[in-house]
Amino acid sequence: MPWRNWSVIVVLILANYVVFSIIGTLLFPVLPPAAPTHVAHPTFTPSGQVLQRVDPLTYEFLTPSPAPTMTVIPPTNTPTPKSTVIPTSTATATSTKSP
Repeated sequence: MPWRNWSVIVVLILANYVVFSIIGTLLFPVLPPAAPTHVAHPTFTPSGQVLQRVDPLTYEFLTPSPAPTMTVIPPTNTPTPKSTVIPTSTATATSTKSP
């Protein structure tokens, strides 16, 4: 099939999409959402009452922060003395194969 016929097929597919989408919107219209039948009551309704000041909270439930102390803790990471390795002899290879 030559390339010039492929463009006709693509145009027909796009036209088909447009036509069927228009028919679909006419046959199956989108309904607006219905209004709610029950509305929750507000949790706070302002009224004519005078507001009263409340005492500030006491912070007795908090744990006290630790106080610094002057105790000296000895260090646990003491440096180890460096050891030196002194070679005593050198190894020589001997043949164990018999002639």
